[in-house]
Amino acid sequence: MSQTEVRTLIRRLHEAQQRTTNEILDHASWEKLGYITPHEFTVNDVLRMWVWHFWSHHRELILARGRLTDDNPHFHVPHYVREANEAFGRFVGELACMTDEQLDLRLPGEGRTVREIVGHTLATLEGYFADEIANARPGEEEQ
Repeated sequence: MSQTEVRTLIRRLHEAQQRTTNEILDHASWEKLGYITPHEFTVNDVLRMWVWHFWSHHRELILARGRLTDDNPHFHVPHYVREANEAFGRFVGELACMTDEQLDLRLPGEGRTVREIVGHTLATLEGYFADEIANARPGEEEQ
């Protein structure tokens, strides 16, 4: 089963989310949360809508996938893919709120810097998880 178009959509979503994140971080601040937007919302309202938008459409996708595959959408491989991508989004979201100057700071008594945490995460994405699964062999129970 092909996933070429699905992967293209995912890439487009990542790119659009990154552009939106950058623009919001360039224009929004704590001081501007009460400002009124052209559609008569506050900046705070629009930020909440941004979050809610993903949550509500995420629920739509879960239900659609479950019905289309006749599968419980909360189990099996797709469940882990969804969970990993949600965690990835939270990870990147936290990183997006940091400055370049904060990347190499080490808090007193703390372990790794932000750059070291991201480096470790990249290394595991690039050479651990998929490799481990691709090279898995039957366990004793399956033999």
